[in-house]
Amino acid sequence: MNNIFNEKDIEKKIFDDRWVRFAFGSQGKSKTKNLNLGITKFKKNKTSLTHKHDIDEALYVLSGKGTVKVGDKSYKVKAGDFIYVPRGTDHAMITDCGSDLKIFFIFSGEITIDY
Repeated sequence: MNNIFNEKDIEKKIFDDRWVRFAFGSQGKSKTKNLNLGITKFKKNKTSLTHKHDIDEALYVLSGKGTVKVGDKSYKVKAGDFIYVPRGTDHAMITDCGSDLKIFFIFSGEITIDY
């Protein structure tokens, strides 16, 4: 297992609305079972697919600004903000402020992201 590596050492997985670098987890550069984390960057002026997971998710905004929908609520976010998404809760990222949105994410269990 790789215990130390740089973000630039992680291959980007490209989706329609964003790219993701999986650092740890089943899809990660370092294969771990119960810890998943990485970096994602949403393109400006996009709305991500509304989705949910069977495990809790925590987000930290590294740069940019936008809106995060969690359940029925929408939150304006910017660099330095933390967001908690409880398991089973619909959520989406909206980059409606003309800015990309770069986020550090972490999950506390097994997950595969393919959307």
